[in-house]
Amino acid sequence: MYWWQVIVFPFALLFDLITRLRNLLYDLGVKKTVRFDTNVVVVGNLSIGGTGKTPMIDYLVRYFHPQDKKVCTLSRGYGRKTYGFRLATVADTPDTIGDEPFMYLQKYHGLVPVAVGAERDLAISELLGHVPDAHAILLDDAFQHRRVSPSVSIVLTTYQNPFHKDYLLPAGRLREARRGVRRADIIVVTKCPEYMSAADQVRMRYEIQEYTSASVYFMTVQYDPLVPVFQNGSELKRNVLGISGMANPEPFEHYLRRNYAVKHTYNYRDHYRYKLGDVRDILREMDEDTSLITTEKDMVKLKQFQELRDYSCFYLPIRMKFLKDESLFLSNLESKLKNYAQEPI
Repeated sequence: MYWWQVIVFPFALLFDLITRLRNLLYDLGVKKTVRFDTNVVVVGNLSIGGTGKTPMIDYLVRYFHPQDKKVCTLSRGYGRKTYGFRLATVADTPDTIGDEPFMYLQKYHGLVPVAVGAERDLAISELLGHVPDAHAILLDDAFQHRRVSPSVSIVLTTYQNPFHKDYLLPAGRLREARRGVRRADIIVVTKCPEYMSAADQVRMRYEIQEYTSASVYFMTVQYDPLVPVFQNGSELKRNVLGISGMANPEPFEHYLRRNYAVKHTYNYRDHYRYKLGDVRDILREMDEDTSLITTEKDMVKLKQFQELRDYSCFYLPIRMKFLKDESLFLSNLESKLKNYAQEPI
């Protein structure tokens, strides 16, 4: 521990007491949970910050959708300015449904129902009223939402900062104690080095399975080719300007510096709402030899600024890729789901 973690550790103990009592009430049945006939897949983590939940949701959508198994995404809608349940439509914006749900809406062109609602049990019931033939509902960041009893819980932890080496808030980044991972059905270590050794995988799996009997898998980030933000025919320029608003921008910025001549990077806080003043600051760095490269999540927000349309702007899509055992992961996932296909009503 660092000295500041020692100072705040008593507050972490208090936080542990509160979360332990809450979980105990659910475990004993004092606080009630709801189980749905439809498959509910929770994607979450023990820590705050970016562990790759959005790319994992995207991976699951890509898996289910080609099989004609209708899936929906349900998120809290962090940062939105609306309340209650909301089923996304083409009229929605990041302000009405939040960053990630808006990205899903844009990415899947309305083919995948996207909903938001803070009270997940009530939101699932309402969502099923709109989509009664859903094969699975993917709950984004809902591992601590104990009121819903999921079909399967997938917990993500990063290679760089795994939960078993972290501490409870505020001494660390954990939302609940490490033992909470016992509720997980599957553990996925994300953001692994592309060439992570077999010995390193064995070591990390052993360390994780001291806390849980769940199967452990390893994934890395795969960057896809750049995509133009606007259809203005602009080509990639000699220099690039990196723009991101995420909890951990280091992998994104490292990739840019490794592959492009980076002129400057702007790193805004996670879920940041860009303002016209921000865009004007960015444009001061742009010239005829510079392109803007941003993340897919930030692209959907920056795209709304007309001031950027005359410039060379690209976004960098990412996806999750298993280092190995992808078929085992999918078999494990399917074994926990109700594999029926309801007839549309």
